[in-house]
Amino acid sequence: MKFFDVGFLHPTNTKNLYRLSFLIIVLYTISLFYNLHLAPLYSEEPRRALVALEMLLNNNFVVTTILNQTFYDHPPLWNIVLAGSIKLFGYNTFALRFPSALSLLLTGILSFYMGRKYISTRFGILSAFYYLVCADLYFYFSVTAEIDIFYSLLVTLSIFSIFHFYEQKRFYRLFGAAYFFITLAFLTKGFASFAFIIITLGSYLLYKKDLKRLFSWPHIFCALLSMAAVYFYFYIYGSYENLGRYISEMWGLTQQRTLLSDRFEGIIKHLFMFPLNFLGVIFPSTLFLLFIWKKEQIQNIKARPYLVFLVIAFIANFLVYWVSPGARIRYTYMFFPMVVTVLSYPLFLQLKETNWKHKAYHTLFKAIMAIAALACLVIPFVGYFSILPHLKYTMPLFGLLLILTLIFHHKTIGYTKHLFVITFIVLCRLVFDHVALPMKALTSSGAAHKSYAEDIYKIIGEDQTPLYVFTQENLRTHIQTPFKLYETASYLEMSRKSIVMNTDQCELPGYYIFNKQNLEGRKPLYEFTISKVDLALVKID
Repeated sequence: MKFFDVGFLHPTNTKNLYRLSFLIIVLYTISLFYNLHLAPLYSEEPRRALVALEMLLNNNFVVTTILNQTFYDHPPLWNIVLAGSIKLFGYNTFALRFPSALSLLLTGILSFYMGRKYISTRFGILSAFYYLVCADLYFYFSVTAEIDIFYSLLVTLSIFSIFHFYEQKRFYRLFGAAYFFITLAFLTKGFASFAFIIITLGSYLLYKKDLKRLFSWPHIFCALLSMAAVYFYFYIYGSYENLGRYISEMWGLTQQRTLLSDRFEGIIKHLFMFPLNFLGVIFPSTLFLLFIWKKEQIQNIKARPYLVFLVIAFIANFLVYWVSPGARIRYTYMFFPMVVTVLSYPLFLQLKETNWKHKAYHTLFKAIMAIAALACLVIPFVGYFSILPHLKYTMPLFGLLLILTLIFHHKTIGYTKHLFVITFIVLCRLVFDHVALPMKALTSSGAAHKSYAEDIYKIIGEDQTPLYVFTQENLRTHIQTPFKLYETASYLEMSRKSIVMNTDQCELPGYYIFNKQNLEGRKPLYEFTISKVDLALVKID
């Protein structure tokens, strides 16, 4: 017991705990990017991919397109970030997913910085780690090319800037930073972004009895700069495309998520389920509710101005989503670091206690660790995983690592015990990367689209003859992309570095993808099926 309780890993051995924390963050970073490229594009990833690829191929970073047709959706910043990643890492799925994973890591670093500055270094480490391993973020959205984690980083930077610079009484920096990041958020996801700064500034300054600050020159000046940036963006966009339709479509996306967008029964269901879903996806921090239901813990939170600010900012902003049936949990990712930080504080103050709450929390994780270790040892013998023959060599090693983590977790106490909970979750993500992502590459429905693109590319080769999709349907959303071809098209554009173009004419020479019903005697070079629609590739000279 000496090694664990009074020696190397005792909670009083600050230097070694910081070394352990550093090793965990290194392992965590590896887990974010290991096998990130393997799973086929799915859900909304192909849409993001097409827009970013066509930005590069058209050399136009203002107007977004899909299949070379104007796509009236969000502003272009996230697509520009994806395009930059493609330029850095090449035309591949890793490049598309890298910014989302990096955004999660950067948000965790921001959470650590704020926790360290306004509470303590140890608290900053613990709360940041628990944010970084939130289930929905860590095991799902950080593995995608989706917009939400990057957008949440920008909004979090804006909100945290308000408290950080208010404490320093540097008001030009406060409003400058808050409006700078929220303007970037607007250029990422549109009009709704400004609600965050309006609600957060209004509620916090009301709490501080300082509403007059809203009418100060620093605020007016920075707000006008933000408005000027938005106007300049729209002016530039209007020189390329129909500005009125673009603004109308963007506003329509915002309105769809409001209270007016659903019937009464939908609103009631949303009011009940939304907060429960929110608590579920921040697991394991959900369990910290065990430690907060005491009057003295509420008082401890009230004694910390930083935590009070986070509570105010969260409640004021979350209410908007709570009463908006169109809202989804992924729209609330900017609240995760706030909620996890607040929930972590009562736990942090009780780390030296050994009451039933701690025993229940750690007993649950001991059981999960044991099950996970057993699963790693069993997986090589399950027929479903036989398509990955290397697992019979690697999974016992993962099982051994999880058993060692269980032993260290059992033997250590207090703060150190939680670091091994984090270590366990990180190892689970590595197992997920090692098993689930290769399995998706071979068995998911998205794998077929990648295979179609590879087959078509083999036929076309390096030929730069244009590739068209023939349809007379109007493209409005990615769901209306002809024959749901956006998944296959994204792979084709990555491999050919040439745009797959939508057309309602077939007079120009080139390769065409037709619905087989419209072939009119043309000889197909390749046939495939998407969503029960039989398609064919033909060449017209």
